[in-house]
Formats: sequence, structure tokens, C-alpha cells
Amino acid sequence: MRVKKIINWINPFAKGKILRSVFTLTCPRCQKGHLFSVKNPFRLKYLDDMPHYCPECGEDFQREIGFYYGAMMISHASTTLIAVVVHLIIFYFYGWALAPNLISITVIILGLFPVIFRTSRAIWINMFSTYDPYAIQHKIVH
Repeated sequence: MRVKKIINWINPFAKGKILRSVFTLTCPRCQKGHLFSVKNPFRLKYLDDMPHYCPECGEDFQREIGFYYGAMMISHASTTLIAVVVHLIIFYFYGWALAPNLISITVIILGLFPVIFRTSRAIWINMFSTYDPYAIQHKIVH
């Protein structure tokens, strides 16, 4: 039992950890309910469709109007990081050539946009909610 506790403490994706909620795009309170109505981020018609409340524990995903504006800053930072990494890789092979840099950064950023968008929202809501192992038993009724 003691070894299991140590492994769960070390594992960043164990139940109750923020990284698990962010990368699985689940509710930060119960980590079972999905943050988005459609799981596939590349179905662009449903990219930002979120239920108002978690279907498992009742956590409010739409806390106030404009709540997710802060997620834009997280999206901006992660997009900038990706662009810098891509630029460094392209610079290693092509030097300061403009076309390979612009083409590769544009294709990669546009391709990853849905994933970055959703992950940024998951990070943002996780900054304001904490995991509750008894959340499903104490479901919030709206």
C-alpha cells in the first residue's frame, strides 16, 4: 500500500492531479465528466461547445460571461512557444530562409489550433477548481 501511495505521488497523471484533467480534457472537480460536448477537436463546428455544467458532478463550466478570455493568454503563450521551437528546428536546416520558416510555422500552428484552443481552456478552468474525490457523491444540483 505504501508503494502505491509513493507511485501515485510521483505520477503526474494520477487521479486528482491537474495534468490528468488538462490532458484528458475532463472536469477539474471530478475528473470524469468531459469539458467539451464533442471529443474530437478537429470537428471545427463543435470546437467550443461545452456543457454548462459537468454531467457527473455538476461543476459550473460557464462561471461568468467572458470567463475563458484568460485562456487566450495561455493559448498565446503556448502558440509562441511552439513557433519558437519550430523556428529553431527550421533554422538549423535552412538558416534564415523566410519561406520555410513561414510555411512550416503556419502549417503547424493551424494544424494544432483546435488542440491548443481546448487545452488552454482546460488549463484555465483548472486554475480555479480543485479535485474533490467525493464530488460525484456530493453532486451539485442546478
